[in-house]
Amino acid sequence: MEAKEYNLAISNHEFKVKGYWLDQVDDFGQTVDYPIVIICPGGGFTFHSEREEEPIALRFNSFGMHAVVLEYKLIDQDPVYPIALQELAKTIDWVTRQAEKHHVDSKRIILAGFSAGGHVVAAYNGLATDSKLREKYQLNQYIGEHAGLILGYPVIDMTVKGSFPNDDKILHEISEDRTFWKAQDLLNKNSKPAFVWQTRTDDLVDVINSLMYVEKMTQLGLSAEYHMFGSGIHGLALGTYVTKKPGKDKYLNAWTAKWIELALNWLEMMKLIG
Repeated sequence: MEAKEYNLAISNHEFKVKGYWLDQVDDFGQTVDYPIVIICPGGGFTFHSEREEEPIALRFNSFGMHAVVLEYKLIDQDPVYPIALQELAKTIDWVTRQAEKHHVDSKRIILAGFSAGGHVVAAYNGLATDSKLREKYQLNQYIGEHAGLILGYPVIDMTVKGSFPNDDKILHEISEDRTFWKAQDLLNKNSKPAFVWQTRTDDLVDVINSLMYVEKMTQLGLSAEYHMFGSGIHGLALGTYVTKKPGKDKYLNAWTAKWIELALNWLEMMKLIG
């Protein structure tokens, strides 16, 4: 496996991605084009959680998938949106253009988002599959498309009271444009299938977020698999010792940690891996 950092750019704005590329296996006797997952970690739009970067990427590698981590736009002088979505579109474009070099199956590009990164992915699943919005927010200059998404404890509706961001100042720093506030309202009949999981006891992002997203997908006749686990804090990541914060056992949850095996089953069922 090769791990490498890259600098990409949109207009005059640079951002970083990290690639985790699988090697070809001589024993196969032929080259293999692998599916790829693009990971958007959480962090409340103020940082990128490393617990949701390399540990998640390596786990997907073990499924026979390349992985790329996108360090998308955070809160600073300019709003997060639409720049974060343009960065994601550029990343998909970049992956698609070098499919031959890295042996990528560009028809099986999966997006995975956690917490705030889940909002980036969930919003993209609606906006990028709507031709008018794709043009309005300057995504139509990029090639490639995703085939599905995986959402872990995602922020979906940023107007839910008592749930992140729960602060009008932060909300407006994320975006002044209300189009981006409710990712579920961006979904349309062309949006891609999703695997969604969250815990009932999440005290930062109310579980109603993921429920609203899955409900809207169901109304639109889109394929979705949803798991609400009975216990677990926000930000579990893998829920194992790999992503446990030192001295904080609350980041361990053996039952909820099964989410990634369930996601593997879903990817197989959807013929997105294998």
